[in-house]
Amino acid sequence: MSERENALVAINAGGFVDSHTASGSGGGTPLGITVSKGNIVSNLEYDGNGGIIGFNKDNKLILGKFTAEEIKNKEIRDAVTFGPFLIMNGEKSTVFGNGGMGTAPRTAIGQRADGIVLFVVLDGDRIHGKGATMQDLIDIFDRYGAINAANLDGGTSTAMTVNHKVINEPVEISNFSGIRTISSAFILKSDKKDKMK
Repeated sequence: MSERENALVAINAGGFVDSHTASGSGGGTPLGITVSKGNIVSNLEYDGNGGIIGFNKDNKLILGKFTAEEIKNKEIRDAVTFGPFLIMNGEKSTVFGNGGMGTAPRTAIGQRADGIVLFVVLDGDRIHGKGATMQDLIDIFDRYGAINAANLDGGTSTAMTVNHKVINEPVEISNFSGIRTISSAFILKSDKKDKMK
């Protein structure tokens, strides 16, 4: 995806129904509603925490529980479905204990009031308890001034690329070492004048 879309930075995004393969993962079909360039590309039932995590035509991060019709009315350009929401309109979510999600590798996205988008990817290991909790993510986004933030698919899906190279250490799946096939990503696109080292 990173190479195909000419991304400077890319992170995995929404959850999906996995079609397991011999190599560990087939990527599968995105859960909930997925929007790309204003078009709804999937609409599969989702009953987890959170909801729509996406950007409208003004590049504002929008979080909420919306129907496909509401997404069109709100002019949401790109979105996935996942959660939970960590910060909404400046209000931090309340988490009791570990939020029922434990400690694991995490991917999350947020936005500050000035429009800066924050991509967060934290490595970890479910077996040995390394990684982050939902409260850890809230604390990180709060420290960096996010007014909206949401958890994305984590665990073995957690990955970030910079200039098409994976810069974190994804969790291995069974005997498979490498990047898990995923169904959606948030990317920072490049134009010809942008370069990252």
